[in-house]
Amino acid sequence: MNPIKKEKSRFVSFLAALPVPLGIALAALLVLAANGWAHGEIAGSGQRNLERIVEGRDGWYRVELMHSPALPTADEPTNIELKVTRLLPEPDPLLGSEVPVALTPEVSVLYAGSRKLLDPHLPLHAEGEAGIFGAEYHFPDHGSLLLRFSIHTETDDELSVDFNIVVERNMAAFFRFWVNFAVSILILVLTGMQLWKVREKGGRLAQMLRPLSIGALSWVVVYLGMSFFVLDQVLALREPKIIEGAAETVTANEDGSYTIPVDIQQELGIVLVEAKQRSLDETFSAFGTVEANPLHSAEVVAPLWGRIEFADESIAVGDQVRRGQLLVYMVLELSQLERFPMVAKHNDILGSLQKATERKEAAELEHERAQKLFAANPLFEQDLEWAKELLAEATDAYEEIVTQEKNYVGVMEWRDPRKTPVVSPINGAVTSVDFIPGQVNLFDEYRKLFTIVDTSEVWVRGAVYVSDAVKLQIGQRVLVYPQSNPSRPLRATVHYIDDRVNPVNRTLSVLLDVPNPQEQLFLGGFVRMEFQQPRRQAIAVPEQAVVDDGAIQWIYVAMDEETFLPLEVEMGIRKEGWWQVLSGLQEGDRVIGKGAALLGSLRQSQPETPAASHSPATQTSSSLLPAEP
Repeated sequence: MNPIKKEKSRFVSFLAALPVPLGIALAALLVLAANGWAHGEIAGSGQRNLERIVEGRDGWYRVELMHSPALPTADEPTNIELKVTRLLPEPDPLLGSEVPVALTPEVSVLYAGSRKLLDPHLPLHAEGEAGIFGAEYHFPDHGSLLLRFSIHTETDDELSVDFNIVVERNMAAFFRFWVNFAVSILILVLTGMQLWKVREKGGRLAQMLRPLSIGALSWVVVYLGMSFFVLDQVLALREPKIIEGAAETVTANEDGSYTIPVDIQQELGIVLVEAKQRSLDETFSAFGTVEANPLHSAEVVAPLWGRIEFADESIAVGDQVRRGQLLVYMVLELSQLERFPMVAKHNDILGSLQKATERKEAAELEHERAQKLFAANPLFEQDLEWAKELLAEATDAYEEIVTQEKNYVGVMEWRDPRKTPVVSPINGAVTSVDFIPGQVNLFDEYRKLFTIVDTSEVWVRGAVYVSDAVKLQIGQRVLVYPQSNPSRPLRATVHYIDDRVNPVNRTLSVLLDVPNPQEQLFLGGFVRMEFQQPRRQAIAVPEQAVVDDGAIQWIYVAMDEETFLPLEVEMGIRKEGWWQVLSGLQEGDRVIGKGAALLGSLRQSQPETPAASHSPATQTSSSLLPAEP
């Protein structure tokens, strides 16, 4: 054989054998990469709870959204639960303070940034409980999305509530695609090299069908195996490992107690605590509306009849006024019948004044003439005295008439037109204007002009149940949470407690004095009132120690290190992570403080059986613990 052809044949054989180790190496790298990726951070499913308080035309509503997992994945199932309730301004004896909305909302999905519609309809259905709706949904895309709920109520109220939700990219689908793509490229390269080898040996088309068939069959087998077996096993490594239960970890005894070994207690995370004396204060809430304080509000009325005109500038609703500020004038103009006699009398006074002036001037001339005669001849002394008397009488008459005319002019100016000023009695804001400028008050009555309210101190009127009202006292401190800033409550005091019970909802009306220096409360606004009772010492346990099924509450008391007896108790104040025990427990008793819910779920799942003999054969064992595989 030609040496060149021999070397070429060896090279072709080397190239034909090369894909095998390359394929093995590439497959190993893919498996190692998948294994390393699968053992990264395990994202727990969990849940996320969101809440909105929105105002509708007929009141306030609470909208609660829960979705699980807390961080949804695109194209993966996500459980969505929505709860819609209407908050009543006054508690109802049968329904309480909240009423569920039973009409199914409409839901759409949008992109949070551009508000572009992604899915116009998310299928939402009613759950078993009224006011609760649920859905299992696959988000079609990832990123920051917006769930928009259009809620229609039984009272024809319409609400629109948006919730932001972040959806992560589906890395599992991304991983499947690239693994299958890499395997397909590998098989394609191997098949191509086999075809090239056949072609180098002078093979024909019929001889090439065999490697093509093997390549196609290999691709189908490998693709199906990777998609339905290998990749599923690799992706399963990302999920938390479920440890199967061990036998007889928790033993339920005939007397209702449970026996749990110490090592199993540690595995379950059970922690024992002692019932302690705690200083607890009781609080309860109610809702109310903001009203004007009558001591800080005033109605401005017209003191007499006449035309109403603004003094300097017009005043509108919402304007702030000061005490003593001039608001309007009451203008009283005389009629023609009243003005004519007044003008006639004034003309008479002017005529008398003219005559008195002429008389005075004549007396002055006579006095001057008598003075000249007396200066020439002392015999005219008697004439001078007579001239002085005439001048004095004329001057007195003139001055009297001048004073009379001046006073009458002042009366005319005061009476035609007469302007009576009306001023503000307090500082505050104008809440109503009850006249039209230029309007004439034709009747002799105290017409209402303005309502002025000083909102620096307001009233809050609410309704509380009789059982809670008996705990209140006049002057007691109360926290008022305004809707504009619910994180910063205002301090108020109880001003009045009504002694008449509302027969419909069995509540009493309570009135609060609320300082409002920063104008956080608005008249007619909706607020929440929180009543606090004085602290007192009480036996309490952590909240986690109490199992509550809605009808009764119980705790698990440690009889010894491994035996726990469920004890039904009566609970009281619940505050700051502690729950008061009113009866059934003594200070120092050891109870399960953490992990009681596990035993509670086991107790509820077990059927009631009649008491039998206290023999070990009648005991039952249950597994709450996962066992190692």
